[in-house]
Amino acid sequence: MLFLQRMKRLSQIFSIFLLLFITVKATAQSSNATLFGVVSDENGQPIEMVNVALKNYPFGTTTNRKGEYLLRIPSGREIVVGYSSLGYEVKELSFTLDEEESFEQNVTLISKSEQLGEVLIIDRNQSSGNIVRINPRAADALPDIGIGSVEGIIKTLPGVNSNIELSCQYSVRGGNFDENLVYVNGIEVYRPYLVRSGQQEGLSFVNTDMVSSIEFSAGGFDAKYGDKMSSVLDIKYSQPTEFSASVSASLLGGKVHVEDISDNGKFTYNIGSRYKTFQYLLATLEEKGTYNPSFLDFQGYFTYELSDKVELSFLGTASSNKYQFIPETRETKTGVFNDQRKLIIYYEGQEIDRYKTYTGAFSLNWEPTRNAYLKFTASAFTTSEQETFDIIGYYRLQEVENEGTTEQEDTSLNIGVGYYHEHGRNYLDANVVNFAHRGGVKTDAHFMQWGFTFKQEFVQDQMKEWEYRDSAGYSLPFSSSSVDLYYNAKTTYQHSQQRYTAFLQDSYSIPLSIGSLFLTGGVRAHYWTYTNRLSVSPRFSAALNTGVERDIVTRLSFGWYHQPAFYREIKDLYGNINPNIQTPRSIHAVAGMDYSFISWDRPFRLTVETYYKALQNLIPYQIENVRVRYLSNEISNGYAYGADFKVNGEFVSGTQSWISMSLMKTAEDIVGDKDSDGNEVGYIPRPTDQRFKFSMYFQDYLPGLPQYQMHLTGHFITGAPYGMPRSERYQQTGRIEAYRRVDIGFMRSLVSNNKNLTNWEFFDRFKEANVSLEVFNVMDIENISSYFFVADIYNNYHAIPNRLTGLTFNLKLSATF
Repeated sequence: MLFLQRMKRLSQIFSIFLLLFITVKATAQSSNATLFGVVSDENGQPIEMVNVALKNYPFGTTTNRKGEYLLRIPSGREIVVGYSSLGYEVKELSFTLDEEESFEQNVTLISKSEQLGEVLIIDRNQSSGNIVRINPRAADALPDIGIGSVEGIIKTLPGVNSNIELSCQYSVRGGNFDENLVYVNGIEVYRPYLVRSGQQEGLSFVNTDMVSSIEFSAGGFDAKYGDKMSSVLDIKYSQPTEFSASVSASLLGGKVHVEDISDNGKFTYNIGSRYKTFQYLLATLEEKGTYNPSFLDFQGYFTYELSDKVELSFLGTASSNKYQFIPETRETKTGVFNDQRKLIIYYEGQEIDRYKTYTGAFSLNWEPTRNAYLKFTASAFTTSEQETFDIIGYYRLQEVENEGTTEQEDTSLNIGVGYYHEHGRNYLDANVVNFAHRGGVKTDAHFMQWGFTFKQEFVQDQMKEWEYRDSAGYSLPFSSSSVDLYYNAKTTYQHSQQRYTAFLQDSYSIPLSIGSLFLTGGVRAHYWTYTNRLSVSPRFSAALNTGVERDIVTRLSFGWYHQPAFYREIKDLYGNINPNIQTPRSIHAVAGMDYSFISWDRPFRLTVETYYKALQNLIPYQIENVRVRYLSNEISNGYAYGADFKVNGEFVSGTQSWISMSLMKTAEDIVGDKDSDGNEVGYIPRPTDQRFKFSMYFQDYLPGLPQYQMHLTGHFITGAPYGMPRSERYQQTGRIEAYRRVDIGFMRSLVSNNKNLTNWEFFDRFKEANVSLEVFNVMDIENISSYFFVADIYNNYHAIPNRLTGLTFNLKLSATF
């Protein structure tokens, strides 16, 4: 009966969405007009990647490589359209068009003269490498548990997998969470060390209110980016040109943001603070108790123009995260329809975790000429983390009969009775000091860049964890002469090392009769005093634009990507340090194509990429929720290959949406690994081997009424391998159930472009104001993050799923001054 009721509820939800879809599509575009034209610079040259958008709405399009754009806008009213691109003055024009009218508007943008540094020079030399550019406003509109996180958008892209919605972590093309680079204004961002689950993690580092640009690469990236094997996320915080402030509050937290520029235009500030709590959301978990998570951060980006050519900037962040959990009970059912198990646990004890992190970075930007820049940076990162828990659980594992009938449930047999005690006192302090220089020079056809970095790392770690298990009165593992712990780790370690990195890179554009060819070649070197090894990583990419009637770009990239270990990788499951750690290496070969086309009188782009990664000197690992635990005394070789597909464009005119799909396989062969019979194991799936993924990000609005908006994300990801914690890697080949999730948000604009759309005078003081209803996990699917293993009276272990959050609603209010 439960199964039938659930299917009936899902069918009702699907019916409602189908009816809404048919209704919207039956009336869509009926009250719109068409705006089109070409955007060029002062010299008449077309400008690519110009944002053309309805002012203060996340609706718009971008120009192609010919500077062309086409945008559907509401008719019968005055609409303000903004034209913006990095390095150019923003231009805004007003239009009042009739229904189904087509209007041509060609636009000339004026170059900025006051902006300094690397960003502007790169923008003048737009390339077509393996970089995806994302509209920052899409991240804030996303129905996302992370209070509008950039990572929420990244997870919808092809090749990017994540099946834990409470976490900002993601894996890319078979890599793990530690293989992704994240930069904010050129400063590398470090992820937490001791965090074990998504509900402990807290806020994403990136504050979307402060962002001006987002760039992402899933592989084959340039030598200027650092030493990780999978991906790079490059974030730039904005320099304001006028005063603006915003505030947002919801059931999951809130945030405030203020930015301004001085009267003389020399000083700017961009500051924001966020607060998040999962207390309301965590109530949907099967593990009941008192959850008290509290996550708070503050960030500020300040710039001062010392002269026309010199600018000083400072980026500072501080975050304080606390997670307290007092568990009470848990009841979980698992199994097939006619063979079900039920686990009941009664708890004692609690868990208290604290994480405090600080980042500070001073940068001096000097632009001696319009086509050259020099940047000097001094930064420091510090984190203090503690994880303390004492939790005792008394459990019963039962067989369930008559499940799914109208009869009263009959639990006929207890097949497992016992208890366990988990104890932890883990403390970690880490400091990273960084001195860096970067520079670049652009000529007519070349863009040469270089960089050098020195890092001093200090880590102090104290790990004390143990677990005792008792099943039917016998301790596990059983011993007739003593009482043994199920798991025990106790270590203390200090780590002080230095790293030196450098890169040299040149980009070269060649005009051709059929289009243009863009080449980038470079080399990166990395030396770490812990291993006393020098890693050299040559990288090359080419992009051929053969667009004549259609905009077609063919891309090819090839390179070496070394990832010298950080502190986490040199520790094994029991906290022991490997002094002879190897340097993992990935050789990327990526081939891709972009095809821009017009369909339904609206612009679209199809992107296809295929890749192969040869993986060498890998450090095998296990994943427990979001914690990556390395087998630092082992080494493996492996591979990853696959194909990514993405179609993005104006599925609804004036809004950018996309659909992505990925096929991937990754495996590794642990050197010298043998099974219990002494046979060579060979290749086994890596913990991130998720073969198929489908994701979508969709935006819509009522035709002619853009103040009523809808944003939807959907994911289907096949299951990752799993096994018992601390078991042999070759035994961890089970498969978690596929991850399926749909989140949807409905937004009503109360004020738009200083125009009050309500009858309440209170809103006259705002530039923008919105109210949103967000629905997380619309179909209430019981997704699984990991498994908890319990033994029955026969010493057989049963995998009990740790399920993720269920159907939840969130109400959000936001306003801009």
